[in-house]
Amino acid sequence: MEFSTLFDSFTSTWGDEILVWGVAAVAGCICLIALVNVLDMFLDNGEAG
Repeated sequence: MEFSTLFDSFTSTWGDEILVWGVAAVAGCICLIALVNVLDMFLDNGEAG
């Protein structure tokens, strides 16, 4: 029984940690894509003018 409760608490802690880092990674990728698109718009705007 002791191993079961230890394993459950360890799994839930790691599960939360992985979830938080996964969401942070997805948000970072979205921000990076948005930044690249904004820079692309500014560079295209500069070439046209």
